[in-house]
Amino acid sequence: MTIERIDNNAETSGSQTTTSQRNRSPGLPTPQTAADFSFPMKPYAIQLDFMKRLFETIENGQFAIFESPTGTGKSLSIICGALTWLMRNTERPNASTGSKDIAGEPDWVVAFEKKRAAEEDASLGGANAEAKYNQWVAKTRRSEAMERKAGRAGKRLGGSGVPAAAGSALASKRKIDAVGTSAGNGDSDSDEFLVDAYYSDTEAAKYSKAGDADGPVQYSEEVRRLLERRATDKPFYDSDDSDAEDGLGLKSNEPPEEPAVTKVFYASRTHSQLQQFVREVKRTSFASRDKIRCMTLGSRMQLCTNDGVRQGTGSVYSLNEKCTEMQQNSKKKRCPFLPARRTPMFDFKDSVARKIMDIEELAGEGKRLSVCAYYGTRASVSSAHVVVLPYNMLLSKSARESMGISLKGNIVIVDEAHNLVDTVLAIHSVSLNWKTAQALLDMMQMYFTKYWRRLKGSNAVYIRQAIALLKALDRFMKQCDSQTAVMSVNEFLQRAHADHINVYKIDRYLRVSKLGRKLNMFAEARSKGNAEPAKRAAVQKDGQGLSVLSPRIHPATAVSTLESFMECIGNPNRSGARLVVTSSGTGNNKDVELKYLLLDPSESFGEICKDARAVILAGGTMKPANDAVEQLLPKQSSARLEQPQCSMLDPANAQMFAWNHVVAPSHICAQVIDKGPAGVSLKFALQDQSDVAKIRDAGNALAALCNVVPGGVVVFFPSYSLLRKMHSEWLAAGIIGRISKRKPVFAEAINQSSQPQKQDVLAEYTAQVTKSGSTGAVLLSVVGGKLSEGINFSDDLGRAVVMAGVPYPSLGSPELVERLEYYESGGSCLAAKGSGGGFKMGARGRELYESMCMRAVNQSIGRAIRHRGDYAAIVFLDSRYAEPRIASKLPAWITSGSQSVESKPFGPALARIASFFKRDFTGSG
Repeated sequence: MTIERIDNNAETSGSQTTTSQRNRSPGLPTPQTAADFSFPMKPYAIQLDFMKRLFETIENGQFAIFESPTGTGKSLSIICGALTWLMRNTERPNASTGSKDIAGEPDWVVAFEKKRAAEEDASLGGANAEAKYNQWVAKTRRSEAMERKAGRAGKRLGGSGVPAAAGSALASKRKIDAVGTSAGNGDSDSDEFLVDAYYSDTEAAKYSKAGDADGPVQYSEEVRRLLERRATDKPFYDSDDSDAEDGLGLKSNEPPEEPAVTKVFYASRTHSQLQQFVREVKRTSFASRDKIRCMTLGSRMQLCTNDGVRQGTGSVYSLNEKCTEMQQNSKKKRCPFLPARRTPMFDFKDSVARKIMDIEELAGEGKRLSVCAYYGTRASVSSAHVVVLPYNMLLSKSARESMGISLKGNIVIVDEAHNLVDTVLAIHSVSLNWKTAQALLDMMQMYFTKYWRRLKGSNAVYIRQAIALLKALDRFMKQCDSQTAVMSVNEFLQRAHADHINVYKIDRYLRVSKLGRKLNMFAEARSKGNAEPAKRAAVQKDGQGLSVLSPRIHPATAVSTLESFMECIGNPNRSGARLVVTSSGTGNNKDVELKYLLLDPSESFGEICKDARAVILAGGTMKPANDAVEQLLPKQSSARLEQPQCSMLDPANAQMFAWNHVVAPSHICAQVIDKGPAGVSLKFALQDQSDVAKIRDAGNALAALCNVVPGGVVVFFPSYSLLRKMHSEWLAAGIIGRISKRKPVFAEAINQSSQPQKQDVLAEYTAQVTKSGSTGAVLLSVVGGKLSEGINFSDDLGRAVVMAGVPYPSLGSPELVERLEYYESGGSCLAAKGSGGGFKMGARGRELYESMCMRAVNQSIGRAIRHRGDYAAIVFLDSRYAEPRIASKLPAWITSGSQSVESKPFGPALARIASFFKRDFTGSG
């Protein structure tokens, strides 16, 4: 990877052409001025250079990392750089579409080229495709307007042809019949609980031949389309079922493909960050003059328009299930916000295209128009120039497919990407505990016992196999002792005696058949029915966990967990994965967890890189980055890397641009204190964390710092246990009392799950620092805790950030050891055997271990220095920060130029810090 540190005052040249250039059209010249980028104000030198580099990266089709410290206007630079390229790209003549000279060629060549040009025009959202789609929309609007005017109701897709009034009466009769059949009887034989007929690939192939009228799988074209829409969880609409073609060459109930435009996908971690990005887009002329269409995607919990459904469900999964059930189950009331006709959805799309809205405004627009905002935003993606979405929707392939997201030829920008590797690994790892497996086994057996004679197709076969798999998992977990074991997926399946079961086919069956929904309906009916209380109590007691009758495990959630787990273990030969088995407790209190641990993120992230035109990772503190690039980009053969479409996957072609801070170097004082006031060496390795002398000398150093630092001091510890230990010793030695005379001391919650306490401590600390006449306060926090990311300690809230110790991750974690071992081996097949006799960390493992540590450090110290006029001291109370391997991984804005990290004993270090705060910083930003 090429790393370029850029001086804020350096002039940048024009566009760069690299070996990884992926576009075949003539290159676009790089804009040179703020006006060229439509930047709404006078930019910093950093911002102008950022936009140039971003434009070039997109034009050349590269993978690049952009490190621009917080306070440098990164978001606005991303918007103006990317959207300027997007606008200029639309003006570039398409060199490939219809450009071949086919005069004099044979007729079949001419026909082929015309067809190819038409298809490419459609895929690129060309004029022909757009005109065809717009004509279809206009025709549909007219048709539905005429239906409303005439008072006729449209027929449901694949419906029976019953008029609206009669259909309403029939629906009421069916509802009465269903209630009469099942009321008070949880053991109803209602067909509502039966899964639809399911056939395996082999069986389905037998009856797919034309003219085979004897096959059991006989679906009309309309039903097939309906099933396809249901399978992909897309809303469907009433329409005419005629097969006649209209003037557009389409069947009257067949919508044309909506033309897509080249777009920017912007992903970030939190809802507030996405909202901030949308607000920045609104500030630019791209929103007003260029009419950029920007769409934010979110969950049903955020966008559901039906308050009755959203407020009546306790979890996201429950809401998803209820929403889908209301669309697809003919015996349930259809959601009124997903209208049968298309015109209301057209109105929503037109409305959100005219004005850029954040996710809350989109939800409000859905309510105003009485249209589902969740499906409305999904329907608006194709025509959007900018799609704003959370990490999980971008990084998960199944989520992208569910949302209809295609990255082909588009730009992907991941902001706040410092923990991207960890995020990819977490999204693709899944846990299954014993209680969930037992509850699901109980439910599935009860369901199968009742309905097995009435199941059609291969349902009985696959449910039997799913039960066999659950029994194997149950036996395996029952035999687990209280130790932690790590094994390959193949080894796990062999130990569980499940290696003969086709996990992949069971997983596909559960997803296609939607068995989880039927089990959920079945369980709810039983819980509301007249099941005997004695039987309920017996099942719960004898099952050593939860059963279908227990309300604490949602059946559909349990099936979803099993599906995710089986999807992971369905590829048992994958070397970059492990299964971690943990067991605790005994008897009825025994708890066993199976955790599928993904070790190699390159397979998942590589799919994004292969499809996208360019991939940009951005953040305030992206260093260290070498290991992240190596992990994210999939390993390719040298021959494959020579292919143009794979050049971005070569780590050697990756670029990193790192800028200094907008603040002057004189506004930052970085200092390592290697010895305390008593001359004790300050080094808090694991074996030193019980050394009372070191702990007390560090406390005395902090007390002295508080005498020379104005405003607030934020102290970060490697762990909650060390925070508790040091705070206890400082309290006993009277150090806390001495500090409190000048600056009151606040401590982050020892209990990490205490969210309200976090807010209270932060609010109290802020109030103390900002009140009139205050001399500041001290806040004790933990690296990686609730106050180490996403909180701004600007100005007096963070005049000094102190790092007490180096936060190396615990090697007691089997997950961490397996990850380090896999990286150490270079992802070779040898790593699939597991650690066996133990793991000895080599150079590669050490590099990753230090990088994981320093990314967390850099996030913590980045809480200070939030704008150009800010100033702060960064103090390291541990001698290891002066070691070259560690110091080289600190942010560029600390280590570049004259602003290097100095290591001094306490006396000279304190004098330097005191001198720093005696400067006059007013007007120097």
